[in-house]
Amino acid sequence: MPELKPDMTYTEKEFWGARPLLKRVKLVASKTRKSPHAILGWLMVWMLTRISYETTYATEVGKASLNMLFLMSAATGGGKSAARKVAQDNFVFQDLGLSCPSPVQAGSGEAIPDSFYVRVKQINEEGKEVWTEEWLNPNHCRIFYNDEISFHKGKAQQNSSTLEATYLSMYSGDYLGRTLAGGKGKEVPAGKYRAITVFNAQPENDPFRSDASMASGMPSRLLNLNASNPTARADYESASTIPMPQPFKIPLFGSPGDAMRPQFRALPEMEAAHAEEDFLANEGLREHGRSHTLLTRAKTACVLAALEGRDYLVIEDWHLAGHLIEHSNAIDFSIKRALSVAARTEAGKAGAILGVKLGASDESKYLYAVERVAKNLKKHAKECGYDLSRPRTDDVNLKPMSALNLKISGRDRDLIEPALNSIINETNNKKEDSNEN
Repeated sequence: MPELKPDMTYTEKEFWGARPLLKRVKLVASKTRKSPHAILGWLMVWMLTRISYETTYATEVGKASLNMLFLMSAATGGGKSAARKVAQDNFVFQDLGLSCPSPVQAGSGEAIPDSFYVRVKQINEEGKEVWTEEWLNPNHCRIFYNDEISFHKGKAQQNSSTLEATYLSMYSGDYLGRTLAGGKGKEVPAGKYRAITVFNAQPENDPFRSDASMASGMPSRLLNLNASNPTARADYESASTIPMPQPFKIPLFGSPGDAMRPQFRALPEMEAAHAEEDFLANEGLREHGRSHTLLTRAKTACVLAALEGRDYLVIEDWHLAGHLIEHSNAIDFSIKRALSVAARTEAGKAGAILGVKLGASDESKYLYAVERVAKNLKKHAKECGYDLSRPRTDDVNLKPMSALNLKISGRDRDLIEPALNSIINETNNKKEDSNEN
């Protein structure tokens, strides 16, 4: 069995300086006061449209579709849509017949299969009229773009809605659609399409953090990206003397007329991580709501490789993808927190929550509770074999995390993740301060 090795971790500065493309994304984001994560997210979306639907992520267990789900999170006017335009203007893809299709917005799960192909009448060799299927894109590809999350939220809450279930199936490349009476309806065969979905959402309106969504594993399938840039002012000032460069050419991916579609083969370190996750799942120790996080990380690694023009993985792809997953997990937590605050505020309008009126002290109470849990984690981490200097999803921490969980009171379990994040942030801040000095 491959050895489970610790991940390499990055500060934000190290991540955006790791590759020429990432450096350019950061520069363009700084010059335009937009989010580098949102710009990179759109480049990943467009790269996926240019990777054949027949190309998969292959492990010793089997092959997985590279279809992905992205969520761009920011307040209204925070730059979600603007980042897409900035990415279009400053980065150029070289096409080999798999050009990017126009995004569509799905009104229902049943309507999604209609987006992939049309039926047309043709005359066959016998001179008879027959119906044939014509794919709307040579790569059997569609981008489903939900620019206004309230539209999806309203549709998904209808009793008959199958939207979220369909998005789950699309992520896995499963069969889509159904055949109705009289031959009506459309079907899209499993593994025969490329689908990328992008949601723009305000944290307080995010529809994917409910108990039902958690149980289905929807949040772990999403790559959450911050579409606002908290450091925009400092970034803009630091890049003020640098002229805006010419559009960056994304390296060419693939070759014209490939007879065999490339497959992204998992590295030994990735196989070891998948094996450990399977063991934890079988032992009932895998963290709730994280059922697909590792696969989302693997898909992210494949796209980062493709953005360099490679159809094979290197260990840096895996480590950089791990950094993006940590970013995604942090956004996931901030969304849950915003939803909680919104729910408490709404309840507060009626008077009180648990008999205590909402006040300005709520935030300080919350921060105090996180700090208290962080102290307990520091106290027990060493005996549990947990490395507090590394992310929770780091391979070396997967098993110790279960033991560490048991050391924390049940009432505080929801605070473990923010407490661990605060410890990591504290460590990174100290590291950056020491580097500057």
